[in-house]
Amino acid sequence: MVEAIWSNNIDDILCVGVSLEAIGVRNWAIPQSIALETLDRLEATGVAILGGDVLELIGDEFCHRYDNWYCETLDDEPIQFFATRSIEIARQYIINYKSAVGLNVYFSFVPYIGNE
Repeated sequence: MVEAIWSNNIDDILCVGVSLEAIGVRNWAIPQSIALETLDRLEATGVAILGGDVLELIGDEFCHRYDNWYCETLDDEPIQFFATRSIEIARQYIINYKSAVGLNVYFSFVPYIGNE
């Protein structure tokens, strides 16, 4: 049995991406083309996103672009509101992310696992 990275439910959603274990990261890189769809699936399950990173695939290697975002809970914020707000922040970041033409951009998400 393979040990879950985040949780079985979250891993089942994120594994549509490419494993980052080759660069020492236990997570997946989600292609820009399906990143919003992946957020929709996380939102449907009530998973909040603490933040994420932007990567670029150059040849067959992932490189960090050193672009990222994060979202913190507000004082006394119920988890369902944090989940909705954090997904919207991630969604807007991805929608507004401007990359040079021809870059092969991917996003990795850091889910909040305390809300499953």
